[in-house]
Amino acid sequence: MSSVAEEKVRVVGVDCPACSVAIQRRLAGLGASIDIDLVTGEALVRFDPRKATLRDVARAIRDAGYDVEKRSLTLLVDVGEEAARFEAAVARVRGVFECRYSPVTKLARVVYNPYSITEKELVEEIEKLGFKVSRAGEEAVKEVEERGAPLAPLASFALGLAAVTLHAGEAFALIPHVHEALYAALAALVLLLNARLLNNGFRALARRSPTMDSLVALSSTVTFAYSALAMLGAAHGATFFEASAGVLGFVSAGKYLEERLKARALQSIRELVELQRGRARVVRDGSVLEVDSSELKVGDIVEVRAGELISVDGVVVEGWGYVDESTFTGEPVPRFKTAERRDPVLAGTLLTSGFLRVMATRVGRDTNLAYIIETVKEAQFRKPGFQRLADRLVGYLTWAVLMLSAFTFVFWLLSGESVSTAAMFAAAVLAVTCPCPLGIAVPLVTAVAAVKAAKLGVLVRGGDVFEKIVRVDTVVFDKTGTLTSGLLAVRAVYTFNGYSEAEVLKLAGSAERRSEHPIAIALVKSCAEVGVELAEPESYDHVPGMGIIAKVEGRTVAVGSLRLMEQLEVAVPREALDVAARLAGATLIFVAVDGRLAGLVEVRDAVRAEAPLVVQYLKREGVEVVLATGDGRSAGESVARALGIEKVYCELRPEDKADLVEELQRGGRRVAFVGDGINDAAAIGRAFLGVAMGGGADVSREAGDAVIMSNDLLALAHLRELGKAVGRKAVENHAWAFAYNAVLVPVAAGALYRSMGLALRPELAALAMILSDVSVVANAATLLRWKPPLARRARAAPSM
Repeated sequence: MSSVAEEKVRVVGVDCPACSVAIQRRLAGLGASIDIDLVTGEALVRFDPRKATLRDVARAIRDAGYDVEKRSLTLLVDVGEEAARFEAAVARVRGVFECRYSPVTKLARVVYNPYSITEKELVEEIEKLGFKVSRAGEEAVKEVEERGAPLAPLASFALGLAAVTLHAGEAFALIPHVHEALYAALAALVLLLNARLLNNGFRALARRSPTMDSLVALSSTVTFAYSALAMLGAAHGATFFEASAGVLGFVSAGKYLEERLKARALQSIRELVELQRGRARVVRDGSVLEVDSSELKVGDIVEVRAGELISVDGVVVEGWGYVDESTFTGEPVPRFKTAERRDPVLAGTLLTSGFLRVMATRVGRDTNLAYIIETVKEAQFRKPGFQRLADRLVGYLTWAVLMLSAFTFVFWLLSGESVSTAAMFAAAVLAVTCPCPLGIAVPLVTAVAAVKAAKLGVLVRGGDVFEKIVRVDTVVFDKTGTLTSGLLAVRAVYTFNGYSEAEVLKLAGSAERRSEHPIAIALVKSCAEVGVELAEPESYDHVPGMGIIAKVEGRTVAVGSLRLMEQLEVAVPREALDVAARLAGATLIFVAVDGRLAGLVEVRDAVRAEAPLVVQYLKREGVEVVLATGDGRSAGESVARALGIEKVYCELRPEDKADLVEELQRGGRRVAFVGDGINDAAAIGRAFLGVAMGGGADVSREAGDAVIMSNDLLALAHLRELGKAVGRKAVENHAWAFAYNAVLVPVAAGALYRSMGLALRPELAALAMILSDVSVVANAATLLRWKPPLARRARAAPSM
């Protein structure tokens, strides 16, 4: 049998032989090869499945700077504590890149290769593994959220409580003797009401992957079966139908309470989803029509009145108003939006006052809101390392408990106790053990934290981000658009030969009026801010790489670099050259009028107001801060000095940034790269933790593990602090789960029976177990009250 597997894939982004060579080099490290059709991108990959997986192949192609076409399928499946087994089994299915399961929502996301397996075939393959799945559309998700009407669990709880109460009343002689048939009837009813739980438990046991349901099913059915035999005279000893009824009654009610607590913890996700729904007024053919928001199209003019939600991403084309953008930025103060500036607005934000007409640029699934919702949901499918360890421990723990229960039964029989006593202790061991908290301890915390992070303006793509951000010991920042605003602004005007600042600005701004260059935009904007009225240039010529020459009000105006001045033989006085030397790091624009130097305009990219605070915070945390930029050394070092950053790497190409990240990581550093542009995507993708600025290029956002949607760097510090809170909650939940089992399992097995006469009956063991389960969920939910400890301090942004 051949050990070589072949997969047909489609590689995205290849267009030349050099692309193919780059991918071949990456795949060679896996012992794999690829043949690519450079026209269509279709390729045939050959690899040894014993050495690599399809996911490894896809990762290698991505590391080369390309990607593989993938599709994802979200399925509704309840696997209990079999999450690790389910993920591993599905990941081995032909054509599957990866499988992630969220025990919080009972949803699985399978990423697969559409060129080797269809959606229908994939579902069939998963069902062959013994799992019942269904496609998770909105209806399916709603079923998860509203799963289980309260009638069955509450009825189970009432019947179980009745049985336990009657037995306690008998034991303390508070009520007369109750016939065993009543206990049997109560227990039988509880068993029937929990048929689904019993079925799930025994099916998992049959697959040799027992879960908490398996332990509960065994405990309740064993006690019921033994009691039935004893009541019929086929076995010797006392009956304890009340134990069977109590175990299932308490567990059923506890599971219902747990689901309700989970639903409450995830309420914020549903609130975000609700922001997408509703109706909107759209202007069509001169009339205003009310339509469902799902019917809106790009280019539609949407009318929004005060108090209404904006249903599209777009730009304001008519009116003005104040918009509450706290859903995305966390800032409570509404922002002024006006058609004069064609301000952008986002779907899901609220117009608190005013009137707007918005031209839609993104609708439906393409809006920023939809992107946030999908990313928050995606975060539930990527687990931190300590959760993956817990998943494995759950499987071992369940088997260990089954063996301990059997050992307990045999031990008490050999110790001279009755069969009923031995069975009671064995059932109590099964009922008291609680592997479930280990399974949900972290997923629920990370799901709540992902929502919390989104409200702070940060999107996290996986629960592992919260673990990684705390472990990061080096942060590499891009400069433009990350530490700086990315928008040039005029900082100062230096005049010569008798010209005033207003004259220099007017002539330079008028000359640049027709240009779309960032420097021209900065000049025109500065004129508007100081009230300088611009003239229309009579002629305009662009000198590539040096500047422009224009005719303004009959005068010849040259605006550009020192090189342009030299080319035009403009005399530059010594004091102008001294100013240029003193302002190293700034962009200097020389302005000449009719062959004489009129002035120098200093243009700089402003450092973000919050950048100094973030750098100081990281240093206090013991994190090394590095600046990596494609700009010249003077500009890079100027920003670094202003922020107190010692390590600066300048004039870097995109591949140089990625190589710098890899070099630091080879030296044992755990690097977070924070950037915003296309040239940052490779570095973001290769870093231990990649963080993209939300205002940056789409490709860098897709490469990032986290996206700062608020475009506020302070969110990076908030994310680290939130990561610490997540870590504390995870440790608390795991510690509680382990401590609970370590203390109560021996007691349930009868460790204190001989010395103190203390025995933990199965129904009380089940009650203790479910209280442990609920306490873990409740502890996770407290994260909803978490607030960032860092507050922005008012400070002026230093000029660069």
